[in-house]
Amino acid sequence: MTRPMQSALAKSSVDAPSDVIATRPCPNCYLCGTPGVPLYHGLPDRLFGASGEWNFSRCPAAGCGLIWLDPMPTEADIAKAYATYPTHDDPQPARSGALRKLWRMSESAYMAQRFGCSSHIPKSIRMLAAVPVYLIRPIRDGIDLPLKYFAERKGRLLEVGCGAGDTMKIAVNMGWDAVGLDVDLKAVANARGKGLTVHLGQLADQRFADESFDLVLMSHVIEHVHDPLALLRECRRVLRKDGLLVVFTPNTESWGYRRLGANWMGLDPPRHLIVFNPQTLECLARRAGFSDRTISSTIRFTAVFFTLSRLLGSTRGCAAFRKASLSQRLYGHTAAYAESIISGFRPLIGSELLFEARK
Repeated sequence: MTRPMQSALAKSSVDAPSDVIATRPCPNCYLCGTPGVPLYHGLPDRLFGASGEWNFSRCPAAGCGLIWLDPMPTEADIAKAYATYPTHDDPQPARSGALRKLWRMSESAYMAQRFGCSSHIPKSIRMLAAVPVYLIRPIRDGIDLPLKYFAERKGRLLEVGCGAGDTMKIAVNMGWDAVGLDVDLKAVANARGKGLTVHLGQLADQRFADESFDLVLMSHVIEHVHDPLALLRECRRVLRKDGLLVVFTPNTESWGYRRLGANWMGLDPPRHLIVFNPQTLECLARRAGFSDRTISSTIRFTAVFFTLSRLLGSTRGCAAFRKASLSQRLYGHTAAYAESIISGFRPLIGSELLFEARK
């Protein structure tokens, strides 16, 4: 977008109520330019209460199927969509209880057994204690990703969208030289308070030197940006030769999306601007210059997606903020196990896409 157009859009929003999000039309597919067809109309923000009602379009071109907001929040006003966004806050203390303690013990044993992490579980029983995690893929995915990347080798990590820095802290504890980046001032302050090196702002504005990092990690970031191709190209520029880019994003070919439709949490209007399937993410990566690339899917967040999507589909509006009942949590976990079984036959059916590429 040109600077004069940005200025005009910013000026046009001056007279609007402070919480109204200015938008611009996006009638054509970001990837192939095909005019989109209406998919969903008039969706409110039932997670965090941002103003407005939102429409999604879908690309009808064969082999595409990209989904995006039309109209889309402008770059100047997108921050209003995050006014009550809690993701970058420090997490709440872990709940107590005998069952949760047993699960934490099993997870600790698994991390020690699989990745060499420190654990208070005696070596003599670690394998036995880790068995439940080995057997339950949703739990295993939640631990392995991104932990396995930190265990494979050591080097310099850049996490784009690091939030409060919890993943960075794990990487540092495992021997990585970690640098973080986030656009949220509170998130950056929280991460810096943990002794982490974190920058505020967009990746392109940091002007990192070419080939600065061995690993670039982006978890649920790319769907939030207006120009994901430019973002991937910048990631490639700062990666060292044979460096690895790891991207996580919601999957519109997932079993969950096909069941939940407009109530699927992965849509999340108006914060998710462009939502991908395996074909569109592959196309984006190819255009960004990545030749050695792999796309798979995970089910680490499937239980959360199903539980919160069911709440969003109810008449309680922002009930996702409330404590989910036991039956609601069981519904989410049951869906995760079902998706785990289905993914054995259809590997790209998981709720989350995982894109890995080497420079």
